[in-house]
Amino acid sequence: MIKIRSTIGAVLVLFASLIISGCGFRPLYGTSGPVGSPQVAQALATVSVLPLPHRKGMKLRQVLSEQLQPRGTASDSTYYLEIGLTERIDELGIRKDATSSRANFVLVASFYLHEGGRRVFGEQVQSIVSYNILDDQFATVASQANAEDRAVRHVGEQIKTRLAVYFHDRFNP
Repeated sequence: MIKIRSTIGAVLVLFASLIISGCGFRPLYGTSGPVGSPQVAQALATVSVLPLPHRKGMKLRQVLSEQLQPRGTASDSTYYLEIGLTERIDELGIRKDATSSRANFVLVASFYLHEGGRRVFGEQVQSIVSYNILDDQFATVASQANAEDRAVRHVGEQIKTRLAVYFHDRFNP
């Protein structure tokens, strides 16, 4: 009985792997995936991020510069990335004294990739990060700042991944 179950399990795993390989599945990361491809990495290195206002915008620009151009700023930029940021704080978790005990920091980035003056790609990404609202005001400010930093980093990673998929699809139709 046990031998039959293990045989059936092996057949199911083999069948599932054949179905997945036949449907065009490809890993996102790795040398064959869009993020790890040398051709995509070269294209990402030619993306210049336009300046963004406010502190979160400057942080996002720095994160993207580090992720898109890990070897330093490219001398010739073929693509320009325009980003618009919106943010909000949703207070959750109400205490008995009608004050909030938890909040979500929501950061939304609309980005557009330009090539030669024309928009070739655009999308919107979002990050929601929770933090505690504590009795100590300094601790709450530090908690909120940490949440904002995590949201900025997450948005930057999402933008890089979406751009990598765009370039991969463009180079490998």
